[in-house]
Amino acid sequence: MKAAIYYGPGVIKVEDIPKPDPGPWGAVVRIRYVGVCEIMDGAAWQRRGFNAIEIGKARGHEWSGEIVELGPNVKGFEVGDRIYQNAVFKPCFQCEYCKLGDFWKCVNWRNGLIQRGIHGAMAEYLWIPFLTPETAAKLPEDVDFKTLAMVEPVGLGTGAAKKAEPDDVTLVMGLDIVGLACVAKLKELGVKRVIGVDVSVLRVKAAKELGADIVVNSLKDDPVKAVMDVTKGKGADVTILGDKRPIALLQAIASTTTAGVIWLTTYYYHPFVLDPSVKAGTSFWIGPGVSYEVPPINFDPKLVTIHTAWGTLGPRVPRWLEAAELMRSGKITAEKHVTHIFPLEKAKEAFDKAMDPHDTIKVLIEI
Repeated sequence: MKAAIYYGPGVIKVEDIPKPDPGPWGAVVRIRYVGVCEIMDGAAWQRRGFNAIEIGKARGHEWSGEIVELGPNVKGFEVGDRIYQNAVFKPCFQCEYCKLGDFWKCVNWRNGLIQRGIHGAMAEYLWIPFLTPETAAKLPEDVDFKTLAMVEPVGLGTGAAKKAEPDDVTLVMGLDIVGLACVAKLKELGVKRVIGVDVSVLRVKAAKELGADIVVNSLKDDPVKAVMDVTKGKGADVTILGDKRPIALLQAIASTTTAGVIWLTTYYYHPFVLDPSVKAGTSFWIGPGVSYEVPPINFDPKLVTIHTAWGTLGPRVPRWLEAAELMRSGKITAEKHVTHIFPLEKAKEAFDKAMDPHDTIKVLIEI
């Protein structure tokens, strides 16, 4: 089968690899579309893999497809089911949990997460080593495969939105598909004041269409000033931050009210220093040939709590099903929010395009 194999930052090659076998507990999925994740794929593309065993493997954890083969021990699923499961990993099949069939509790799970120890979904077929109702969601057949390929990031956005209460002024910084899903869910939940921030005219327009009350293009206007003007100097109660630039974290802190909360839905491509005692415009040395200039924002330390959304959003299967319902409602669709589709043979071009926040919302690869 054909697969796009990752060999390090900026290097991906389409090669022939063996088609997988489902094994006794697993499944083989025919992949239809796979998304290029701006967070994990972006970090690997621009910086490095998270782990050396990613090298020589197909990436891809945002995907759509249907089961074509099942292992004899799999219960609750049938060939032809549209499913989503992530993070797929290869259990050891030897520890006490694996012997009980509780593979998701495997104590040796570091044998490899998807896009690490085993191939991901940038291939014609995906091997899922184990398939259970606790780890996989059956997805509706009346939602198209292009749209279903966004279930994972949309689920992250809907989960993060639940961190806000209806009366909270909620700031969403970074209006990629995660941020847009967050905006859509916030308004569905009745949050009265939603402010969106991005550098892209395209994404700003999409956020307005989803009901954001105020949207700021941070290349044209100061987002901190805009938030403070709207809130009469108080700041946002909840900030959901998906913008991957260090300056955005400083802007988020400055825009959030004292004792407010910031939820991160992203990783950062490069390390940086966050030190309120260092004044704006100061340059300081980080390492050989590397320096960093503090963005032009000064802020006083305040009682702001910063959380990562990962691991705090509850069980994944209900979240993916909720994402599918948001798609079924027509709020998030491929027609509206997938801006580019590339064939597998042009995976490198897909990665390069996905790194451009100005011209994209979501980039897919068609298998």
